[in-house]
Amino acid sequence: MTTPFLDLPKTGKSEPQQFALGIFVILFCWFILGSLPYQLLISQISSDNNPATLIDPSTGLPIGVQPLLVFVVSNMSFWFLILGIFVAVRFVHQRPFLSLITPTRKMSWARVWQGFGVYFFLLAVATGIEYLLMPENFTFSLNITAFLPFLLVMLLLIPIQTSAEELLFRGYLLQATGIGIKSHWILATINGILFMVPHLGNPEVTDNPVLLPLFFFVIGAFLTIVTLRDNRLELALGVHAANNLFAGIVVNYSNSVLQTESIFLLNELNAAYSVGTLLVTSIIFYAWLTPKNQINGRTEFEEELG
Repeated sequence: MTTPFLDLPKTGKSEPQQFALGIFVILFCWFILGSLPYQLLISQISSDNNPATLIDPSTGLPIGVQPLLVFVVSNMSFWFLILGIFVAVRFVHQRPFLSLITPTRKMSWARVWQGFGVYFFLLAVATGIEYLLMPENFTFSLNITAFLPFLLVMLLLIPIQTSAEELLFRGYLLQATGIGIKSHWILATINGILFMVPHLGNPEVTDNPVLLPLFFFVIGAFLTIVTLRDNRLELALGVHAANNLFAGIVVNYSNSVLQTESIFLLNELNAAYSVGTLLVTSIIFYAWLTPKNQINGRTEFEEELG
């Protein structure tokens, strides 16, 4: 019988003090060590005496620097996040790193690609409908010379970024909270809030401080439900990568935290449409890909609802 995803912390040390130390290690690697490459870039710009490159005093962001370089350096913090998660799981909890992803001995790459492909397709359909309804919101922005180098870098770095977030939120933190809480609905709510909080600093949130935080909450809760229902993390890894790659490559937004070269650019972010289509695509994805996990003819979620 397959071990439940929430029971995998029991394969190692899972006392509260281990999780407290593990979270400290993760946050130290992510925010302290992970900030060093960007701080080095800022320091270099500040001291190069080049009038073409400077730091915007209002935002602290570099101006006149190759966008691709800024993108690479900014994403390096997620390398350190994965390092922190690895150290916490292997050396603090003393359990296999793979236990954050699956209860089996091998990771299912087919499941990752399945999640990626289906969700990317759903995003394309939702965006196509938005274009038909609101074509004035879209600008064709493809600059092939700048796009191709960005494309190669994005295909490499964005999956690292999304995997780091999934390993943290739907892996480490979900399993940590799942030790004392067994209701999937409560866990989805908690994880949705945890996922929303760090995204509140994204610049696009200022465009709609009510609906865009809800957008991030729904994504976090949805990926939690998928992970728990599938009893493994691979689908969530694929979905998150599809979401960010679609945003970075196909249709980006000028005020997005993800500043990339894309094929189309949204002139205005319709938050209500974004939340609505997210709910619809999440329901379709959930119904399409996740197994039933029947318990005496009823699903686990139906059992919880009575």
